[in-house]
Parts: sequence; C-alpha cells; structure tokens
Amino acid sequence: TQIGAALENTRLAAEAIAQHDVERELHLAHDLQQKLLPTPSVLRGEADVAVASVPAESLGGDFYTFSRFGRGRVGVMLGDVATHGFSAALIAAQVMAAAGIYANASVSPDETLALIRDSLAGELENTEMYLTAFYAIMEPGLGRLVYSNAGHPYAWRLPHAGPAVRLAPTDPPLGLVEGAPFERAAVPWGFGRDLLVLATDGVTDLCNGAGERFGEARLLARLESDRSLAPAELKLRILADLKEFGGKPHDDTTLLLLKM
Repeated sequence: TQIGAALENTRLAAEAIAQHDVERELHLAHDLQQKLLPTPSVLRGEADVAVASVPAESLGGDFYTFSRFGRGRVGVMLGDVATHGFSAALIAAQVMAAAGIYANASVSPDETLALIRDSLAGELENTEMYLTAFYAIMEPGLGRLVYSNAGHPYAWRLPHAGPAVRLAPTDPPLGLVEGAPFERAAVPWGFGRDLLVLATDGVTDLCNGAGERFGEARLLARLESDRSLAPAELKLRILADLKEFGGKPHDDTTLLLLKM
C-alpha cells in the first residue's frame, strides 16, 4: 500500500510539473504572438489608429498588420483564421510574415492576397483550414480606398455623415478556392473625416447570459453615434459596451479603427 501510494504521488507530481511546463510555454507563445502584432505607432504621422486584439485562448487566429508606402499611402490588413488555438496562431503568423514580404507600394491589394494565398497553399491544404482577410491601400492623392476582401464580413467605411457602408467581400476566403484570380474594389474616401472599421466575429458573436448576440446593429449604432471621437476613445467605448453586454468570449476578438 505504501509503495502504491508513493508511486501515485510520484505520478501526480510528474503530471503537475508537465502541466506547469505546458502553461509556461503557452504563456511564452502568447507573449510572442502579441509582439508580432504591430502597434499603432507604426503609422504615426500618417494615420490615427486604435486596435484591440484578445484571443479566446492563450493563442488566437486573428491577425492584423500595417504598411507604409510613402507619399501618404498606407496599407492595412486584418483577418481571421477559421478556428483558434495553436494551429490557428501558426497560420496567422505565416500570413503576417507573407504580408511583410508581398505587401509593397507597387503591388495592388488583389495581387497581394493572391501571392499570400499561393505561398500558404500547401499549409492550408494539409491542415484543411481557411481564413478570411481584408486588405486595403489608402490613396490620399486620389481620394480613395482600394481594397480586396477575401470573405471577411466585418469591414465598413464610416463617412463623416450618414450610415456605415459595408466594404463587401470581393472573393472567397483563402484556402477554399484554388487558383482563382482575385478582384479589387475602390470607394471614395474623405481623408481626415472617414473612418475605416475592421472587426472579427468575436465582437458581433459575443453572447450574454440569455443567449442574445451582441450583433452588428449595436456595434454600428455606437460607431455612428460617436463617430466624431478619436479612434482610441471610440475603441474604449465599444469595449465598454461589450463588457456591459456580458458573456464570456468564445472566439478571438479584434477591433481596428483607422482615420487618415
């Protein structure tokens, strides 16, 4: 009996040590993933940006990145891998790495997304995963925003007056259709007045204790009523709305606001 108890205690101690090691590695991986995401200071002097990104677990599949192309031109990308956890985090990291290689001043949004898709084709096929991605280039000289949207439903242009305008998908998510050419669209942009709003479904799909979704209507109502605020203050109000609504997030939550 004593030998059995000693063996059981040894086993439990070994499991506790292993669990501690796993938790420590997940914590380190979480910190690394957060450091891969750029801060708004990347666009300082070009655009006013506010962003919040919170994974549902230690690691998440939401991602975003910024690019400066000179002469006032700015690129912004946001996306969502269709799951969360370790595998999604790896895909998200690969997308950000590919964006750093392919996103440049001479390549249009549709070409950039096609290059990213092709570079990840093998990985997406092997893992049977897919992701949505929105990528836009702001062009002050032409007064427009040019974008390609691979199946991402939560992207809006919020003008200085009037309702928010959805920047609708132009293409299917990456990983669902092989080799199809990407499309791009352009919308007029009131520089210094309009606001780019990007989010993932962790915002709209948050459910409270009664099973009610936060939904798009609440998000858009807040955006339209407080559009005159700076992006940082508007972000805080939306996050406060989510907290007051209640419920535990079951998906990664990302919100990006950009005024230029």
